[in-house]
Amino acid sequence: MTSSAPLYSKRLWLLISGIVLALVAILSHQRTFIIADNLIHDAIIASQQHPLTGRVIIVAIDDDSITTLGRWPWRRSLHAELVNRISEQQPAAIGLDILFSEADLQHPEDDRLLAQAIRQSGVITLPVVFNQMGQIPYVQVPAPMLAQEAASLGHVHIKVDDDGVVRSALMWQSTGQEQYPHFSTAILIAAGHPHQSTALKQPDAQLIPYAGNQGYFPRISYRDVIEGRIPDEMFKDKLVLVGATATGIGDQYATPVSRDGQLMPGVEIIANILESQLSGRTISPAAPWQNVALNLVFVSMALLGFMLLSPLAALLLSFSLLVLLLLATYGAAIASGLLLAPSAGALGLVLIYPLWSWHRLDTAARFLAAEFESFKRDLPMLPMSKPPAAFHDFLDRRINALHEATHQLRGMHRFISDSVNGLPDPTLICDPGGIIRVANQAAASYFGTDNPTALQQQPLLPLLQHIQDKQSSHPAINLQVLLAQAGIEVEAQDEKQRELLVKLAPCKDAAERHIGWILSIIDVSKLWQAEKDRDEAFRFITHDIRAPLSSIISLVELQKLSPEKNGERWLAMIEKHADNALTLADDFVQLTRAKSGHYQFHEHNLADLLHEAIDDAWALAHERNITITLTDAPFEAHACVDSTLLKRALANLLSNAIKFSPDHSVISCSIRPSGRYWSLEVQDQGIGISPEAQSQLFQSFSRVHQQSHPHIEGTGLGLAFVQAVATRHQGEVRLASTPGKGSSFSILIPRHA
Repeated sequence: MTSSAPLYSKRLWLLISGIVLALVAILSHQRTFIIADNLIHDAIIASQQHPLTGRVIIVAIDDDSITTLGRWPWRRSLHAELVNRISEQQPAAIGLDILFSEADLQHPEDDRLLAQAIRQSGVITLPVVFNQMGQIPYVQVPAPMLAQEAASLGHVHIKVDDDGVVRSALMWQSTGQEQYPHFSTAILIAAGHPHQSTALKQPDAQLIPYAGNQGYFPRISYRDVIEGRIPDEMFKDKLVLVGATATGIGDQYATPVSRDGQLMPGVEIIANILESQLSGRTISPAAPWQNVALNLVFVSMALLGFMLLSPLAALLLSFSLLVLLLLATYGAAIASGLLLAPSAGALGLVLIYPLWSWHRLDTAARFLAAEFESFKRDLPMLPMSKPPAAFHDFLDRRINALHEATHQLRGMHRFISDSVNGLPDPTLICDPGGIIRVANQAAASYFGTDNPTALQQQPLLPLLQHIQDKQSSHPAINLQVLLAQAGIEVEAQDEKQRELLVKLAPCKDAAERHIGWILSIIDVSKLWQAEKDRDEAFRFITHDIRAPLSSIISLVELQKLSPEKNGERWLAMIEKHADNALTLADDFVQLTRAKSGHYQFHEHNLADLLHEAIDDAWALAHERNITITLTDAPFEAHACVDSTLLKRALANLLSNAIKFSPDHSVISCSIRPSGRYWSLEVQDQGIGISPEAQSQLFQSFSRVHQQSHPHIEGTGLGLAFVQAVATRHQGEVRLASTPGKGSSFSILIPRHA
C-alpha cells in the first residue's frame, strides 16, 4: 500500500463527516422528523405526572347521569338548577362546556331560568365555537339571553395534530375584529385571576403540560349534584368545569398521556390547560438553533470518537451517545420545560456507524488489493482464470483473481448438495457435536417436515430417540457412539415398527481429523417383508401344500396295488385331501392378495356386508344348531372399503366362531361406532384363547389349538387374512378372549368422512 493511503483515508473520512454534519443541521432546523420527535415528546410528557393544585374540579355528564336523568340533551332548566346548586357553595368560577348557541323555542321559560341562574352566580363562563361558511369564518356564540349574563366567553377549540393526538391549544382565536381567549383563560378572568391579559398576546398554539392520564382530575357526577349528594363546601373557591364524559355525547381525544387506547374527554383537556395556568407549569418547543446545536454536539463527538477508537469501542460509543442524547432531551424538558427535537441527531448517530464501517471496509479492500498485486509479482506461478479487463476497478480485479477459487468451491458445494439430496434414503450430514448441517428431502419426509432446511442446526440425538436398536432396545445412536468417532451399522426399528438399517460413518479431512458424520437411515421393511413372504411361499410349497398332495399320490398308488379293495374309502380320502389342498391354496392366494394386491375401494353400507356374511354362514351354523344373531347395528354404517375382501374377512371370523363354538350355542354380531371407526364384532361362546397363544394368533400358518383340539381343522391363514385386510383399510383387529368362555373379534374400519 502506498504512503498516501492513510492521508487519503483521513481526507475521505473528513469529507464524510462534513456531509453528515450538514445533513443533521438541515434536518434539525427543518424539523423533518416531526413524527419521531412527537413520539419522544409524548413519552416525556406522559412521564411527568405531577400533583394537582386542588382548585380544578369537574362535574361530569357521565353515563350514570344519562341513565338517571334521561337521554341527552337535557332541558336548560336542569342546567339552571345545577348552576344554582354549585353557586350556593361560592365557587371561584364555573365553566359550562355546553353549547347553548340557539334559543330553546320548545321551552322558552328554560332560557329565562338559566339566564337568571347565570346572572345570580356572576362567575359563569360560556363557550363560543369558530366555524366557517365557505371561506368566511364566523363565531357561533351562545344565545343572546345567556351570553349577556355570562361573566366571560371563551373558545373551546383545541389543536388536533395530523396523527390525531391533541398536544397543544390556541390560547386566543379571532375572526378579524372579534377575538376570544381560550375557555380556560376566560374562566380565570371570570375568577378574577391576575395576569391573564398576557395570554391574549400569544398567537401561537401552546403545548399542553398534561398533569396525568384520563381520569386524573377529581370528578363529581352531574346526577350527584342535582340530587344534593355532595359534601358542603365541595366547590368552595374552586374552578368548576361542567362537561360531557359519557360515551357517545362527549368529545374524546387521543393525548400524549393516553394509555391502553383510553381517550380523554375535551372537558378534561380544558382542565389540564387550566391547571397549567394555575401552577405556572409550561412546556414549549425548542428554537431551531437549539435543536441544531444539540444534535451537532452529539454527532460531532461520535465522529471524533470513530476516528480514534476500535470497532467495538466505536459501536459502544455510538450507542452510549444515542442514550445520552435522549437523556439530555428528557432532562431539558424536566428542568426548563423545553422540548428539544433529537430525531435528526439520533439519525446521524445511527448513520455514522455503517458509514464508518463502509469506510473501514473500503480501506481494507484497497489494502488487500494492493497486497494481492504484490503477491502476484512475488509469485509469478500463481494461476489466473483470465486476465482482468483494462477498465475494471480494484474490486473487479480482486473478484477476477478469486473467481476461479470461488467457482470451484461453489461447484463442489453444489455437487455435494445435489448428491445428498438425490439419495433415495434419509441422509444427514452433521458436525462432530451432532448438529445437523445438511439434510436431503428424504430425511425431511421421514422426520415429518416439508423443507430440509427445517432440520438444519438441530441436534441429531433427540431426533433419533425413537429409532431403537433391535438387540438392546436402546437408541441406536447415542452420545457414546458420537464420542467414539467410529462408524457403526446397526439394525433398528422406529415407533412405526419399520425395519431400518442405520449407518453412521465419520468424515475426516486431509489431516485425518474428525470433522463430522454422515448418517443414512435405510428402510428395509419392504425387503424384509418380501423375504418373509418368500419364506412363507417356500414353506407353503414345500410343506403345507406338499402334505395333502403326497397323501393323494400315496392313496392312488395303494388303489393301483389293490383296485378291488376299499375303493370308495380311498376315493373319499383322496377327495378330502384334494379339498384340503384346494382350500389351502385358495387361502394362500387370498392372503397374498390381501397383503399386496390392488384394492377396489368404494363406499358401502357395512350393515349390508355383515348381513350378507351372516347369510352365507347360516348353512354351516345350522348343521350344528348354532344361532347367529345381529344384536346391535345401525341402519346405515357407511365406509369406503373393498367389499369382496372385507366380506371374506367377516366370513373367516364367522367360520372360526362356528368351528370353535359348541353345538346349540349363540354367536353374536354387531356394528358399533368407536371414535372415528366402525367396530364390526363377532363374539362366540367357544373354547377361548389363552393369553400366551394370542400373541401368535395372527401369524400365517399359526394353529394355536392344534395340540389341544386337533380334531378342529384349519389352514392357519384365516386370521392372518383378517389382519391384512384390516391393515390395508387403515384399521386394526382387536381380540378379547377368556379361555373356556369364548372370544370376541372386532374389525375396526375408518368411518366415511
